[in-house]
Amino acid sequence: MTYKVVLVDDESLILKSISKIIDWKAFNCQIVGTANDGQDAYSLIHDIHPEIVITDICMPEMTGLELLKKVQTLQVRPEVILLSGHNEFKYAREGLQNNAFDYILKPIDHEELEKCLQRVIVKFEDVKKKEYEYRKHLIYEALTIGKDNSSPSIDDYHYLIVALQLNKTSASDEQQLREWIKKEREDHFSDLFFYKFESSRYVIVYTHSKEDINFTTTVKSAMQKLIEQINAHMKIAVGKGGIGMNGLTVSFQTTCKLLESATFLKMNLVSEEDIKNEYRTKYSPDAAIKKAKSYLQENFTKEIGIEAVCEVVDLSVSYFSVLFKQKTGVTFLEYLTNLRMEHACVLLKTTDLKTYEIANMVGYSDQRYFSQVFKKRMHVTPSQYRTSD
Repeated sequence: MTYKVVLVDDESLILKSISKIIDWKAFNCQIVGTANDGQDAYSLIHDIHPEIVITDICMPEMTGLELLKKVQTLQVRPEVILLSGHNEFKYAREGLQNNAFDYILKPIDHEELEKCLQRVIVKFEDVKKKEYEYRKHLIYEALTIGKDNSSPSIDDYHYLIVALQLNKTSASDEQQLREWIKKEREDHFSDLFFYKFESSRYVIVYTHSKEDINFTTTVKSAMQKLIEQINAHMKIAVGKGGIGMNGLTVSFQTTCKLLESATFLKMNLVSEEDIKNEYRTKYSPDAAIKKAKSYLQENFTKEIGIEAVCEVVDLSVSYFSVLFKQKTGVTFLEYLTNLRMEHACVLLKTTDLKTYEIANMVGYSDQRYFSQVFKKRMHVTPSQYRTSD
């Protein structure tokens, strides 16, 4: 998380100095606004919702102390660091009485300001950690016994449950899984909760503060990457998303049943949509892949995508992607690229067609891109391949 910072001082040179002397990025901070008086600063704080405000005390229109008092009325209150040229205890005392985080004298010692910022960040991280652990406990209770002690604000979250089964549990497999979860939290989902329920069964709860129609698709994509990145045999079921903790117990039970279906259907990754598609499509999985390959063989010379193939075999993109990789061992794009490269190789060896003509004949309108793909696959350029023995 990047912490937003607002700087307030009636002297522009001081604002510029503070902006320059601190390596804000090193503190995971970003200056999102500056103001020359308390009134403008309050409007800025009200609109931007910064986590940190660094403000001078003596300013026109509204002083730093008055600004401090006013921000205490906001629903989300920033931490305020006061700056002053007055070496008088009464200013510091009044500021601290009104919940200022700290009080720094001018001229500003940048090391002192950095230490103060570090303490603010530590405070934020401690609060965040406690809130995370508290939510993790609430979600666990909601999953297992249906108990919902959440506040209305927490209950507005969107939840999606993932059940995961390692076929052969080992300490290294579990360690890989935990490391992947940690990275997923750091890079994508800070509100992600991980639980171990049995020796080889785990549950991941994804949460989202806003409605996102692509939430399930995003999670399924993450699970596909997990399968590809971790060298362990596993089965994963992605449940149906919902709002609030009230339905988590039922959702958890349903997701566990989906996991059993994954074993029955011999699928590594499954969702309710996949189950429906499995029985809705007019083709068996093997027949669908066979038809897809046939379609690609007939149409690889055109600019086609996975959506067109899915229409032909009457499957969703997400289900088809998983099924195709499972049946062929490669992704759809890898298979299509390999097919095109095979034909390009034949044309290069058996004809005197120019490279751009061959590119067009195997489905690439851009000769430069075709040459890049060819070299990546064959480790030589099209011209070098043509003249090689």
